Amino acid sequence: MQFYSTDTVDPLVQSLRTLANELPELKDAAKVYEAILPLLRDADLHPGTISLTTGQVREKMTSGVPLLSGLDLDFDVEAARTLMIKLVAAVEKAVSVDQPPKLKLRLPWFSSRTEPDTAARRIRTALEENSLEAETLLSKVAAGDKDAVVSVSKDLGLDPGLTLTLAQNALKPALREWCRQLTPLVKGIPWHKSTCFMCGAVATLAELQENDQVKHLRCGQCGADWKFPRLQCMYCGNEDHRTLKHLYTESHLETMWVEVCDKCHGYLKVITSFSPTSPEMLTVEDLATLHLDSIAKARGYEYGAVL
Repeated sequence: MQFYSTDTVDPLVQSLRTLANELPELKDAAKVYEAILPLLRDADLHPGTISLTTGQVREKMTSGVPLLSGLDLDFDVEAARTLMIKLVAAVEKAVSVDQPPKLKLRLPWFSSRTEPDTAARRIRTALEENSLEAETLLSKVAAGDKDAVVSVSKDLGLDPGLTLTLAQNALKPALREWCRQLTPLVKGIPWHKSTCFMCGAVATLAELQENDQVKHLRCGQCGADWKFPRLQCMYCGNEDHRTLKHLYTESHLETMWVEVCDKCHGYLKVITSFSPTSPEMLTVEDLATLHLDSIAKARGYEYGAVL
């Protein structure tokens, strides 16, 4: 009798492991993502239903206002707090596994010189002891008030970058559900902005989808997807081909590159994809294209700096 293993690797985890094998320099970052991305995908913050009519949706988008802006967002704060604790505990564990100091993981999330595992432990303790109040923190993040989060973090001696990143991630399950709820109502309504029509975050990257390679901007926060003119800077609207350029590496010439604008000095990463990338996999694609950020920044271009 032949036996078959019932053990299967999570597709999200498998994608990260494949990425780490292909790009060893991303091994440590992939390890952290492997710990946190399944938590985000599987979390349920019990978000309430957003009651917007088609007319209200059109009015907001025509005025350039993100759909979730100004709404009283209903979600389970305690579930979000629990998720945030799980996320920071996963980060703490992932960055503290017998690594000598020179190999300590340094992600863009960390904005202080504190060792990553120490920074994570301090935030976890503050959340568990409730000196860092999750309800206040998450409400500030939901309102887009990053300055308030940074201020609270500094007052408590916490790493502002990591605190903000964890809070933003803790809201993602709810944001993605609201995006699924409202997306059917936006059909046919144009949105030619670099910021998300749903939550207001700057587009993480662009996808050229399907056989026609239509350009879509994608939001890494809520997963939103919106069409955007192919030959136009997403920041300043520049359409002059003389000041719009592509930067790329020879090894990925046809699958990924970065668009840069010499008028506003902004940049946007672009990938090709036959079908839309799932919200969960957008983070993996963002990591896989990290080298494009380095190429653009080394030449003086900035992501989101012109907003």
